Amino acid sequence: MASVHRNIRAPKGVWYCHFTRADGTRACRSTGKRNKFEAKIVCEAIQQAETEAATGDLTKDRLKELFDEMLTRLGQSPIERISVKSWLDSWLASKEGKAPTTFMAYRQATTEFLEYLGPHGSGRRLESLSERDVEGFIRLLRKEGRSPSTINKFRRYLSQPLEKALKLGKIKYNPVAATSPEKPDSTSTKETFSSAQVVALLAVADNDWKGIILFAYGTGARLSDCKAIRWSNLDVANGIVTFREKKTGAKAVLGLHPDFLDWLSSQPVPLDSDASLFPSLASQPTWGLSNTFGKLCDASGIEKRLLRQGNAGKGRSVRALSFHSFRHTAATEVFNQAALREIAKRVTNHAAGGVLDRYIHEDLEAIRAAMQLIPRLPKLEGDGK
Repeated sequence: MASVHRNIRAPKGVWYCHFTRADGTRACRSTGKRNKFEAKIVCEAIQQAETEAATGDLTKDRLKELFDEMLTRLGQSPIERISVKSWLDSWLASKEGKAPTTFMAYRQATTEFLEYLGPHGSGRRLESLSERDVEGFIRLLRKEGRSPSTINKFRRYLSQPLEKALKLGKIKYNPVAATSPEKPDSTSTKETFSSAQVVALLAVADNDWKGIILFAYGTGARLSDCKAIRWSNLDVANGIVTFREKKTGAKAVLGLHPDFLDWLSSQPVPLDSDASLFPSLASQPTWGLSNTFGKLCDASGIEKRLLRQGNAGKGRSVRALSFHSFRHTAATEVFNQAALREIAKRVTNHAAGGVLDRYIHEDLEAIRAAMQLIPRLPKLEGDGK
């Protein structure tokens, strides 16, 4: 039988609970309450838990139920139990308004982390998550052949929901912040295409592939953005193209290279201005186009140095030269000719402070000036274009 008593030496102090433990011994614990009625509620909950423990009926769920009932009687909120999975799922749901590629990246990071933890680990309390869990996940990513940059992206994506939990007082520290980022691999640097290599690619490409290669050579746009370009995105009079980047959702304003404009002048203009610029490529998945481009490189005799070997798991092989290398090529050509850094940013849309939401005459002049710094391709110059 449980009872509450106050220390006679401290008449205004807290009440103590005298109860019988599960092993039959008597014990005394402070209820932390100065009000006798509240102290009795706490004491009764303690005794009930000990009694059910003695009969083997006490479980974690039952213990939570007992103390939730106690808190409710005291006019307080029940114990909040947040699992790792429920928190990550709710955070991910709040990001559905993000750009599709960004949301997919968040979902991949959280899904793979939960898969690593397994049903038992993902059902644990959020506050029980530690840096050991994060480090174990990182070791798995390394084993699968993920690159340092990919692993660091996963760290950042996982850190965001945990940082939010920290700010809201759900956890005491962010376990991702307690781990160290991966060091970049100096041997995994992407290479750039030479003019001769671009000409070799054009020699084995069909019409749409010639167009998209020339477009990427001058703009450095991503393959997913290149294939989606429509005639309505072009402003030939001003020598620019404007579009919304698929990856970031940002507005891009890029210059059109003379070699691309030469190709464009030979194309029949469709009646529908919203028609695709590269119709045979537009509906194909980006990964499929990437593979086709690799075959074009093989057919043209371009050697694609292997940076990282993929495996049967989730890691993929990475080559030093790929379609994405055009993104590096466009910027490199500008920088190598001592162009102003700000001008180069306008060519490839790498503006540190955001993108060009509008452009004026000076912007157009800067874009055109930078575009002139990317050299004409030898073969096309020989044609007199």
